[in-house]
Amino acid sequence: MKVAGIIVEYNPFHKGHEYHIKETRRVTGADFVVAVMSGNFTERGIPACFDKFTRAECALACGADVVLELPFCYATGSAEYFAEGAVTILEKLGCVDYLCFGTEAEASMELYQQTAEFLCNEPADYKKVLQEGLKNGLTFPKARLAAAQPYLSEEALALLSSPNALLGLEYCKALYRKHSSITPYAIKRIGAGYHDTVVTEDRFASATALRTLLKNETSYSEAFLSALPDAAARTLSKKPYAPVFSEDFLSLYRYALIQKKDCLTSYADVSTELAGRLKKRLPVCDYEAFLDSVKTKQYTRTRIERCLLHILFNLTKEALDIFRAEEVCYARILGFQEPATALLKQMKNTATLPLLTKLAQKGKRCNEAENRLLSYDIAATDLYNAVVYQKYGVLLPEDFSYSIKNS
Repeated sequence: MKVAGIIVEYNPFHKGHEYHIKETRRVTGADFVVAVMSGNFTERGIPACFDKFTRAECALACGADVVLELPFCYATGSAEYFAEGAVTILEKLGCVDYLCFGTEAEASMELYQQTAEFLCNEPADYKKVLQEGLKNGLTFPKARLAAAQPYLSEEALALLSSPNALLGLEYCKALYRKHSSITPYAIKRIGAGYHDTVVTEDRFASATALRTLLKNETSYSEAFLSALPDAAARTLSKKPYAPVFSEDFLSLYRYALIQKKDCLTSYADVSTELAGRLKKRLPVCDYEAFLDSVKTKQYTRTRIERCLLHILFNLTKEALDIFRAEEVCYARILGFQEPATALLKQMKNTATLPLLTKLAQKGKRCNEAENRLLSYDIAATDLYNAVVYQKYGVLLPEDFSYSIKNS
């Protein structure tokens, strides 16, 4: 039995994602594809446009065999932390043979692994130049690129400039650090670019373009549904129209900033300078205007939005350090296809972490470490659901009431 893992967000699920699943199965010969997916909030620090249960259903309808949730604390972390959490889950399942990720870069798997190994064993001079770049106001990606130039080839440096390639490098770094036997595969993306905001008929639309389209609609349009795989379009068409965006959380962010303005630096990713910028710009009403007023070359939009989530959900630097030291301590199953029952049985025998299906009452099944990590997932679902209800009057399933589904 061959098993391939993929790490995803599906925000929303589109034709490029379906292609990725099919290619994963083709290039590896895998019998099963296991997806580790962000929950209701994503690595970029934004809410997923559709809730995690709906996105899991779309994935299962379009070829994934099992969908697991990446816990909130990892899903909303930096690329390194995001990758570390997801790879840890796949590694601890004890039965995953391959990890396949999408990329826009033309590069061999050998180059990915060599570059990842370099980044895991940074030379002293590299670290010095990196820190100097950060002190001079460069973003981390730009500072890292400048520091790496004397050491890496042009092809390797190109990997450090591509969003999807960067995540691929983080996956390879995590595999290297864990001495994992999982084999990585890079699958070339086709269709629109990562940041493209326009939907066209002649190529796969990007998730960014589809989110932009959703913001301007009041129901599922033909243009939106036609950009999805048929099975995903049918799945969404059966659901109430209820996408949400960062703007819908503005009042919550503002309240959290007001309540916690004297301790902002205790939260993950919030520096003293950034805390000051956040406090000074509280009166700004419009979400985009607020971001524009806070961001700088050093503090990117993604960094700011991630910080807002950490402040809102009380995710402190201390808590994040504890979670990282303990590693992911459960794998929550959001859904599976009926033929994957055999795989789930195998996982129960090989996994070195609990497989959670229907959540028990807090404290009755989970241990202390699991409860700490799980509490953030539950809070994220509760708040996400509250915003959806306020905006649309739609009641979404709660974590404790939801039963995993098979397709």
